[in-house]
Amino acid sequence: MNESPDQKPARTPEQGIERAARALANARVTNAQLTPREQAEAAWHKGCRYSVDELEDRIRARRGWPPLER
Repeated sequence: MNESPDQKPARTPEQGIERAARALANARVTNAQLTPREQAEAAWHKGCRYSVDELEDRIRARRGWPPLER
């Protein structure tokens, strides 16, 4: 079957898993380089059940850091 030029070639499931793992690893490295505040601001969206401050506190807790005094 011929593929059109704009169509990506088919992948095996293993290739798909490997590609997803690389993308996840890259995202984790990028996130680790952000401050908790930057990460919270990037995660927040309209309709989010947490405020940016609450997200920041949750991120700090996940990193084993104390919450900020506000």
